[in-house]
Amino acid sequence: MNLHEKLVEIRKSIGGFTKDKKSYNYSYVSGTQVLAKIQEKMNELGVLLTPEVNTQTFHEHEYKDKYNKDKLDFIVHGHMAYTWVNAEKPDDFIKVPFYYTGQQDDISKAFGSGLTYSERYFIIKFFNLPTDADDPDAKDTSGRAKQSQQKPAAAQQGPKTVSNSITETQKQSILTKTGNIAKAQGIDQAQVYKSAAAHFKIDKRTNELTQPEASKIIEYLATLE
Repeated sequence: MNLHEKLVEIRKSIGGFTKDKKSYNYSYVSGTQVLAKIQEKMNELGVLLTPEVNTQTFHEHEYKDKYNKDKLDFIVHGHMAYTWVNAEKPDDFIKVPFYYTGQQDDISKAFGSGLTYSERYFIIKFFNLPTDADDPDAKDTSGRAKQSQQKPAAAQQGPKTVSNSITETQKQSILTKTGNIAKAQGIDQAQVYKSAAAHFKIDKRTNELTQPEASKIIEYLATLE
């Protein structure tokens, strides 16, 4: 088989994921599980995956924690590439440009976090594995959200006027989820929110969201946990 055919066989062997790691009170798919899903088939077919860091930039990020204490993190980012190689015929390879970023209180840990996060999501995205609202883990939640948005207008009428603005509970949920994801993945919390909002083409700050928009973002963040 050529490399393309071998990669198709690897993809067929992956199956689904289970959330096997817990951190900061939430569960997520570990990088170890992602690698374990492909490693056996890679060994069987003789396929190598090699990372290559091309550029690196870092800067300091000063902030205050929840106790109002001054904190300093390092944000490391740069361009890299992953290369799939057919071990039986090394000149049969596929090189894919990628990007990494990591944030920690130690610069070496920030670099390591960036590589770990990048590797996991490179594999997930390369093989087109579900990570958004189409993920089986999110189907029930998405279904309930759609049903609630399709309620007849008459059913919403009542003696009280209900605001459509984001609720305090939703704000706290978004804050907690983005914070947890940022800590676990070594990236900036604001970046997590911005990416989630952009997934639905929403260009608003948290307190400007409507309740339906907030629900969509919370459900999407849950699929990343």
